[in-house]
Amino acid sequence: MTQLILERGFDRFQSGSRSRFAAFRLKYTLTYCEPSDNSAMRLDFESSLHLGRVTVWESGACEMDILEISTGNNVFYESHQFNNEKEFHRTVRIQVAGY
Repeated sequence: MTQLILERGFDRFQSGSRSRFAAFRLKYTLTYCEPSDNSAMRLDFESSLHLGRVTVWESGACEMDILEISTGNNVFYESHQFNNEKEFHRTVRIQVAGY
């Protein structure tokens, strides 16, 4: 996960990710957090109905949240522990397709 986050490896997936998110009418913003003992990156996304955030840390921990805009209610939450980038990409792709 170090390459994905600290070395900004997720940047190489930006064109494909933007297309994939756009196909589901989602806009997203990628943010690399300040380096720390357990650096992180965030994907914030929104649709006309939902706001979401995927945060993944260098340790492999990941949290995924989706809120319904009209009510502010949390409609989805998952926590994961990834061993590698492949697991992360596969899970995010499945979850995005689900919304």
